[in-house]
Amino acid sequence: MQFGSFFVPIAALFFFGWIVNTWIRVKHGYPLGDGAGGQVHRSPSPDAIADQVRQALESRDATIAKLEERVRVLERIVTDDSRRVAHEIEALR
Repeated sequence: MQFGSFFVPIAALFFFGWIVNTWIRVKHGYPLGDGAGGQVHRSPSPDAIADQVRQALESRDATIAKLEERVRVLERIVTDDSRRVAHEIEALR
């Protein structure tokens, strides 16, 4: 029996096993090795990134709207007649 006839099927079996193992890891979302001992994680889909950006923008817009309203109130307090502001405060009590 020759060495090559024994080595080639064993090497092919290990190579096929490595391919199947990698496919299973990718299918189930496990991180893959980068060949240097590190891990490569799956990046989020473009739709997921777009949703995150949309949510962040909505949150930012809501915060800006709240801040603008507070600035309007503060500007009104500073620029209005002090008697009128005092009267409104008393009316709220």
